Amino acid sequence: MNQVSPELIWWNGRIVPWAEAVVHVTSETALRGTNVFEGLRAYWRVSTNDFAVIAFNEHLDRLGRSASIFRFPVGHLLPNLARGIEDLNRELRYCGNLYLRPTIYLERGDYYTKPDELTLGAFIIGRPVEHRRDQPISCVVSTWQRIADVALPTLAKVGATYTAFRLARMEAAAAGADEAILLNAKGTVAETGGAAVFVVHNREIVTPPLADGLLDSITRRIVMELLSNHLGIVVSQRSIARSELYAADEVFVCGTLDEVRAVGSIDNRQLPNAPGEITRTVRRIYLDICEGRQEQGQSWWIHSVRMPQQNIDAG
Repeated sequence: MNQVSPELIWWNGRIVPWAEAVVHVTSETALRGTNVFEGLRAYWRVSTNDFAVIAFNEHLDRLGRSASIFRFPVGHLLPNLARGIEDLNRELRYCGNLYLRPTIYLERGDYYTKPDELTLGAFIIGRPVEHRRDQPISCVVSTWQRIADVALPTLAKVGATYTAFRLARMEAAAAGADEAILLNAKGTVAETGGAAVFVVHNREIVTPPLADGLLDSITRRIVMELLSNHLGIVVSQRSIARSELYAADEVFVCGTLDEVRAVGSIDNRQLPNAPGEITRTVRRIYLDICEGRQEQGQSWWIHSVRMPQQNIDAG
């Protein structure tokens, strides 16, 4: 993802210059990572002059659930964020794929304060983003466990969780790998620091159930639907032992930023023929629908945001 700061940001109901969006260093979001957020991907489709925002409503619904779990009184914030995502898309005047990150954060009030005594803020970042590479990635199984639901709710997308993922990703980088796969307290597969994990063996496809301590990934839901509708393969949701990763025919991961990515090696063990046929096929179908090359049909996960003609910036 491009980390260059854009000129504009949506900040508490208004689109303002990037530099104006600030919080105090003693806010709870700065001190303890007390915020919930989502990541959405918007694919620019030049043929129809619009953005295909992937799972727009579903991401906002999950943001609301995360806020509810952490007892954030979001009130009017969610409708404002929905409008803000569309407004920011248009105002950025960027004709290319975007990563959009709406965030609700605790601005004033201690982290243990009663919900009705808190002051919340919200912002939306929009940054250019490119496709993930086609080449298979290398993974390691991290020595760091996925934080259990009894410690930090796994169904909530909260900033503090990603501080823990940082350690796993640094471990992977130190080992010369692209990504870390985290196990749960039972020693079975949970997820990576940003994507759901799928394992293919003898054309059976399995992915861990939510009860094994992973985020309820929206891209995971989409991929399971594509596999069923286009390939006639129903994905089994069951616990996956670490050794199954090594014995797999194919392993792939999926998420908003990862899209669909083949795994080529795990702990320096090469997977055969990566990327495999199933991984290649589901990646192609997913991207073809996102980018408008394939008829989307009744896809619930495509939300169109049209651009006014005068706002188009070919640069």
